This record gives sequence, structure tokens and C-alpha cells, in this order.
Amino acid sequence: MSKLRTILLSLTMLLIAAGCGPSKDVVATVGKEVITTKQFKESFITRFRTEDAAKTKSMSDRKRFIEEMAIGLAKYQEGLARGIDKRAEVADEIDKISKRKALDLLYQKKVVDAVVTDEAAKKFYDMSGEEIKGRHILLKFSLTDTSVAAQEPVKTRADSIKRAIMSGLDFKAAAKLFSEDATSAADSGDLGWFQWGRMVDEFQEAAWKAVPNKMAGPVKSPYGYHLILVEEKRPVQDRRPFEESKERIKNQLKEVEGQKMSDVAKEYVTSLRKDNKLEYKEPSLTAFREKLKDPNTPKSGPVGPVFTDAEKQQIAATYKNGKVTVADMLEKLGNNAARVDWTQEQSSRDLVNAIAEPKFLEENAKNMGLYKEALKDPSVLEQKKNAVIRLLEKDEVTDKIKPTEEDERKYYETHLDNYIQPETRTIREIFIKTDSLKCARVHDRAAKGEDFKKLTVRFNEKESTQNDTGRIGPFEQKRFGLIGTTAFQLKNTGEISDVVRVGDNFSVIQLLQIIPSRTKTLEEASAQVKREYRTFKTDELQKSLEKLVIEKHKLSVKEDKLTSVWPVSKEDGGPGKKVAREP
Repeated sequence: MSKLRTILLSLTMLLIAAGCGPSKDVVATVGKEVITTKQFKESFITRFRTEDAAKTKSMSDRKRFIEEMAIGLAKYQEGLARGIDKRAEVADEIDKISKRKALDLLYQKKVVDAVVTDEAAKKFYDMSGEEIKGRHILLKFSLTDTSVAAQEPVKTRADSIKRAIMSGLDFKAAAKLFSEDATSAADSGDLGWFQWGRMVDEFQEAAWKAVPNKMAGPVKSPYGYHLILVEEKRPVQDRRPFEESKERIKNQLKEVEGQKMSDVAKEYVTSLRKDNKLEYKEPSLTAFREKLKDPNTPKSGPVGPVFTDAEKQQIAATYKNGKVTVADMLEKLGNNAARVDWTQEQSSRDLVNAIAEPKFLEENAKNMGLYKEALKDPSVLEQKKNAVIRLLEKDEVTDKIKPTEEDERKYYETHLDNYIQPETRTIREIFIKTDSLKCARVHDRAAKGEDFKKLTVRFNEKESTQNDTGRIGPFEQKRFGLIGTTAFQLKNTGEISDVVRVGDNFSVIQLLQIIPSRTKTLEEASAQVKREYRTFKTDELQKSLEKLVIEKHKLSVKEDKLTSVWPVSKEDGGPGKKVAREP
């Protein structure tokens, strides 16, 4: 019954990169760029999750964070200075991102703005001034047969129930008997209190016009026919003025007007097909479908091989500035031919549409200047910044890491502590479930010199070690909890432990082997050395790059502005105390 629908719209990322603003709002400058108080504050709160947590951070924390922001800006400026933004890989990436963003802007202007207007928001606000408590009886339409003929019996039945209620049948009783809304029928059709925007248009329009305690309907909606009984109406308390609520309402309308926006989008795309003179070549489309319906055509994988080169070159559709060939359709289809019902004529037209419509949309967006607008969008600029920084780091860090065997050997020799193999031990365990007396008897037999291995074969109840006569290891001291701790308390091989209780179970162990601690050879530690050297070199080169860009694109922090974001005590570096800049 509820009309709430989720619409997946493109979200833009928060742009941390500094922009222009009044100098009084600037907390730091980095080369030609600035960091505003607002940008710092928002980013700092994001880092520490809440404003309350951010407020507790020291002046040193603030400076450190400003430097992190500055390093990103300085890297970006360095990348621009080197012309990295002009490289083909960046240009191609930004072109793709900008085209997607331009389509988002096109959708906003042609669809969202057409439905979610100021007038619609004002109507929503005005209608939201009161809420309603009501009940309804729903008689549903068939899900499989949506024809007018199939809906007529539903209307006839709704009229019949309405007459019965008007002749004295209690509305609540009728709702329990006849309503097909499973959620509310058991509760006599009760919908509780609801505000404007929660129900489908046809239902809420009728409900808001209805006189309390006087039945309205039958009202036709996409779900079926409703009989409505409004029991009470009351004003909504503590509402904010419209101007303060407008943006929130518009965001809410984007959710509740999903069907309207879908209808507008379809109409818009239909108009684009018409404007671009899209013409389907039915003989080619029919031949295409027949080929795919052929029992000999593979039911999985690509179907391109069953088409000849001549067939692939056939024109499936034409439009004002181009054409769609069968080869284009096969490329778009990929391995998904088996998922489509090719007995339907519309299926091949839909495939043509899926190829042609994005081109129409891109062309329309370009003609409207939305591609240029997208290039200036904060989310696109942020992705451009990230792409430039990524390539700068590749140039100055990743591509410069080319370790030789001598490099790795020297790193190994100066970091020998990293490659110490701790002492390990191997044991044999007799594990006995729950029976402490049985375990004590087994321990006594072992302590008197009976063969521990034979006792293990006979009494060990741990299935995971039975095939290896209770053998465990070699392992380090931190492994196997209390059993591991006990193993490292034994001093000599062959020594037997006391009974060890582990939860509800019991064990006796014998120390089989002690492998002393030692330093791994370079060959043994090779993989670890390579990995750690690469991490070490990456950190070293990153620090060098950071030092280079900050020295070249100077960072200047306005400490009074940084302090004024939130109060800072003098002991923590507030006004009256100087804080040394950390390296």
C-alpha cells in the first residue's frame, strides 16, 4: 500500500580540494590553493566521526590533519605543473566520468526537475499540514491479467460491498470479511495515522477530500479498488516554514514520486527516438530473432559465431546520424542471448534501443552544455585530482621501486630481528572427553613408563589427531592455548605433563621435539624480505615526494583561524602558547 520507492540516483563525493572563498574563511594556503575553515571542519569531523569527538582533539592533531590535506593539494598542483592532467589516460578517464555526470545532470533537468518542482513541493507542504486516521477495504486487480475487462468484476464487487455498508453493514466487519490487503484486513482495515505522501496518489487525493466518518470510493489505484473510511483528521504540530522545509520535501518527493519520474523518463526517451528519426529495419530484426530461436543456436555463451559476416553487416536500424548493425547487437548482447524471449518482436527493438538511446542522450546532454558543466562539477574535479595524484605517485614511487638482489640482501642484513624463527615444539597428546578419572589413570600408566604412543593409540579421543597418533606440531608458544603453554613448560624431550583440564575435557601430553629459535636464511625469508623491502621503499619514496611538494608549494597555516574552529586551551596550544610544527 505504501508508495515509498527507492530511486537510485548518482551521488557526488565530498570535495575536499580547496576552492575560492573570502580570505577571512581561509585556514591555510598551499601554493595557489586554499583550505577554508568550512572544508577543514567538515573533513575533520568526518575523520573523527562526530563533532563532539573532533572538538576534543588537540592543536597538534589539527595541524597534522591540515598538513595531510595540504599534501594532497600540493601533489595535485605538482601533477598539474608536470602536465600529468594532459596525459591520455587521465583525459580518457575524465571524459568518461564527465559523460556519466552529464547524463546525471540531464536526468536531473529533464526528469527530476519536471516532477519535483517548487509547485509540487509547495503542494506537498500544504497537504502535509494535517494527518489522517483511516481504514480501507482493498479489492485487488489480477497480477497476470491487467485488461479493462479483468478489472470490471473487481469494480462490480466493490460497488456491491459499498451498497451493503450503506445498508447497515459495519465498515470494520466488511474490511475483515472482504479486504484483500493482508496487512490491514485482520485489523478491520486499520491504516493508523498517516501523512500526505505515504499512499498512492489516487488513494490520498480521495482520503484528503473525504468527510470524516463518511465512506469514500470505490477509488481506483494501480493496486485495485479501495473503499475508504476517514475516522479523524488533525493538524501536524511544530512544522517549520516552507522555505526551511523545501529541500527536505524535494528529497522526499524524489523517493515517493518514483513512478512519475519513470513515466517522464520514458516519455523523454521516446521523444528522443522520434527526434533522431530512429527507424527499425524489421526484415533484419526478424531474421535476427529467427536465428536466435533456432534450436541449433547455442543456449549459452556467445552467439556471434552462428552469424555469417554478411549477416553481421546487415543494418538493423538507422537514425539521424548513424546506424545499428547486427554486429552491434551481437556485441551488446554478449553471452546473454539465452536470457531473452526472442519470440517477442519487441525484444530485438529493445536491443536496438539499448544501443542507440545512450548516444541520443549523450548528444542531447552535449548540445545543452551539460558536458562542460560536468567538467566543473565538484565530484568530477575530485576524481580528476585523484587521477593526477595517482599518476604522480606512480612516477615518483611505484615506478622507482626496482629492487636488486643486493638491495634485498642489505635490507635483510640490517633487519635480522624481523626474520627470527621462534622456538617451536612438537608434542603427542592423549585427549579424553569429560572423564577426569580415566585421564588420571592413563597419566599414571604413562608416568610409570608405559609406552606413550601405544597409550595414545588406545585412549586418544581427538579425531583430528588419531591418524597421526596424537602428534601436534611443530608450533610456537602462542598456539593451542593451555596445551601450548603446558608444552613450553616441559624441559626435556620425553617428559610427560600433569593432567591438563581444557573446558570439560582433559589431556596428557608428552614433549617430542624442541626446535631452538634461529634466524632464517635469506633464501628462507626471501618472500618476506621482498614484501617488507617494497613497503619500506614505498614509505621512503612517499615521504620524499611529500617533502618535495610541500617545499615547492608552500604550506602556510593561519593558527588563529585553526584555533577559532573550536576553543583550544592554552595548555594545548591555544592563544598564548606556541606549538612547534611537527616534522
